[in-house]
Amino acid sequence: MKRALHLRPPGQRALAAGVCVLGLVLLAPWTGPQALLHAALVLGFALDPGSALLTAVWAAAGGWALEGTLRIYPHLGGTAWADMTIALAARWLLVEWPVDSLKGWLGRQAVLALAWILLVHLAVRIAAGPHLWGTAWVWVLLGLPAWGWLTWRWQRPGGR
Repeated sequence: MKRALHLRPPGQRALAAGVCVLGLVLLAPWTGPQALLHAALVLGFALDPGSALLTAVWAAAGGWALEGTLRIYPHLGGTAWADMTIALAARWLLVEWPVDSLKGWLGRQAVLALAWILLVHLAVRIAAGPHLWGTAWVWVLLGLPAWGWLTWRWQRPGGR
């Protein structure tokens, strides 16, 4: 039996995702914190259990905002495509198999974050050729307890 998900009003979801996208632009000089916010957006705040389209739109907006702020990064849409793909997978997992513990949520987010990091770099490599990885992936994985807890509180999986 599936558990009911807690659905926030569409206005709250749009405001949270919009603030995250704006934050990506404002945090452009600091790529580490920008990566943390990007992960929180794609794997948490962009997920809309009621609409796959809105999930994809907000994830793509995050990818384009990130690509637009990085000077040495190719701006060909690889990040946006990877963001949409992983966000839709995370949304599907959220809807089909909601977790009922913070530990389970953080474990799922860790696996999704690893898949997302690899997919972003693969997509950018396909779109633009070899590129530097930088240290954003380290920030995302080390910051998992912080952004994972925030997204847990936001989504409240399991209908709590």
